[in-house]
Amino acid sequence: MMKGSKALFDVLSEFVGNKKILILGFGKEGKSTYKLLCDLGVCSKIDIADIKEHDDYDKSKTDGYFGEHYLDNLDSYDIVFKSPGIVLPKSIDQYSSTITSQTEVFLKVYNRQVIGVTGTKGKSTVSSLLYHVLYNNHIPCLLAGNIGTPVFDIFKEIKKNTVVILELSCHQLEYCKYSPSVGVLLNIYEDHLDHYGTFEKYKNSKKNIYLHQHPLDSLFCGDDVIIDRSEFLSRVFFANSNILPFDSLETVGNIQLRGEHNLKNCAFVYEISRSFGISDEDFITSLQTYRPLRHRLEFVGKKGDVDYYDDSISTTVESTISAINSIKNASTIIIGGMDRGINYDPLIDFLLNSKISNIILMYDSGKRIHDMLLERGSKGDDKYVVFEPDLYAAIKTAQKVSLPGTACLLSPASASYGDFKNFEERGKVFKEQLFTEGQS
Repeated sequence: MMKGSKALFDVLSEFVGNKKILILGFGKEGKSTYKLLCDLGVCSKIDIADIKEHDDYDKSKTDGYFGEHYLDNLDSYDIVFKSPGIVLPKSIDQYSSTITSQTEVFLKVYNRQVIGVTGTKGKSTVSSLLYHVLYNNHIPCLLAGNIGTPVFDIFKEIKKNTVVILELSCHQLEYCKYSPSVGVLLNIYEDHLDHYGTFEKYKNSKKNIYLHQHPLDSLFCGDDVIIDRSEFLSRVFFANSNILPFDSLETVGNIQLRGEHNLKNCAFVYEISRSFGISDEDFITSLQTYRPLRHRLEFVGKKGDVDYYDDSISTTVESTISAINSIKNASTIIIGGMDRGINYDPLIDFLLNSKISNIILMYDSGKRIHDMLLERGSKGDDKYVVFEPDLYAAIKTAQKVSLPGTACLLSPASASYGDFKNFEERGKVFKEQLFTEGQS
């Protein structure tokens, strides 16, 4: 298939020509789709629907459906471009309209050039690190997807030899009928149960990273991920940190990534970069110039001789446990957020036997964890367990109880929604409150 903008234009023009189109969700991706379809100029109608009110569209040509009934008109259209994260009230096969997405159309055209990265945790780090390593070793590449750039915003830059690294969320993969030629499945933990209802349905969405691959395609998979080999045809490579040309991140020196989980993230990138002919020496050099993404076990500063870390990205039990294990002098942990019904028993067991002295809980999930800890009799001489109503109060308490020479982590093991717009805003508030002039 020919590459570049003409390839996508041709496929899209045939797909949406003379069709009524609804853009479901008018955030960054929805606006990107709207612009491209308007530029194509072949649709009979383009309308938008979103729970939030918007006014940045052409009202003379486009109708907008906003508010609580924004999902009521899907069957009035030929094709619906759904944005990630929107929960459909019915199964997709119960709609008369064709429901698709940017990701699905993009993979239909460019899947031979795509390295798709998914997993419950680590996908942004692996995607950005892989891009950094390839780019710094003169491999033509682009980075897009869930990391913040809609795929319809990059297609004009794609040439025949361009490698496209896509971070793919469960929501982007959920209904996708195409898989990237190189798939990366880092891990699967309990998450997004508020959306999927069951862990099994969540896992099924992730499977689309490999279900539609071909025999010569590749899947790089975490060695602790259980996959059914009968479900797909591609080659499988199991990644673990033993393949790396070093034993730990600390032994290399001048590397800002830390923790066992990031050692494993590096293993995925190393394995893929070797397939591009990148030497061990060049890989390590690139690793030393990589700057970790914000809110991912990010050291934000020292105050009162206490180290503070922002791990706001953490929404799972496993990621919080990993964060605590990664910081040797950790003694205070701030946990809690939106309660999505995940099983916190492993976290309770870990905290009761951990080096953590101060456990500060907040918001809905924090209240549940607080009560579980008290039921287990954790309130004693060795653990200080307290519930605070919000992050602001939790930070004040953390500053009072954290001893000099120790570290305090914000690692919520919970989603941010309901209290913050996203995990980035939660991390930003954490930093601002810590280092605001006059903050006690």
